Amino acid sequence: MSKLNLTKLVLKTIGNLGFATLDSFFPKKYPQARVWRQLLRLDSDYQFKRQTFSIILNRLQKQGLVERKNNKWGITNLGKKFIKNIKTTDVFNLPKKDGVLRLVIFDVPERERRKRDWLRLELIACDFKPLQKSVWKGDRPLPQDFLENLEELNLLSHVHIFTVRNKGTIKSN
Repeated sequence: MSKLNLTKLVLKTIGNLGFATLDSFFPKKYPQARVWRQLLRLDSDYQFKRQTFSIILNRLQKQGLVERKNNKWGITNLGKKFIKNIKTTDVFNLPKKDGVLRLVIFDVPERERRKRDWLRLELIACDFKPLQKSVWKGDRPLPQDFLENLEELNLLSHVHIFTVRNKGTIKSN
């Protein structure tokens, strides 16, 4: 399974902004969190768990890409070299927008909550927006690695992807 695209985005953002505390990522009530929510293209109501960012930052630290000083996270020289190779369009490795509406509808059981959380994170990374908690929309094809990850995580039977080519109200006769 490929790494979460969110990891690359967090690394690149820290590289651009400099040192930041984990509290900078949240919660919504903190003014500095608004910046992260905009950078991560989060809906204002979408909630990330503190643990999500903590895990990402610890993984990046183990890889030598970020460091922690005085309870603040910053990028290392190795991290700076790494992000020079990441183009903004490559952060998510997304296909180009084609203007065709896609709906992703899912019903992942509660016992598989982690997979459901992963799915929502990936949909955010793919520039999809929630209509409801389990109904998301976007106007670009989903990346092949996303579809492969659905299969690898045994989520195909829980996720339905629809392409909407005709829009408008259905009129009855």
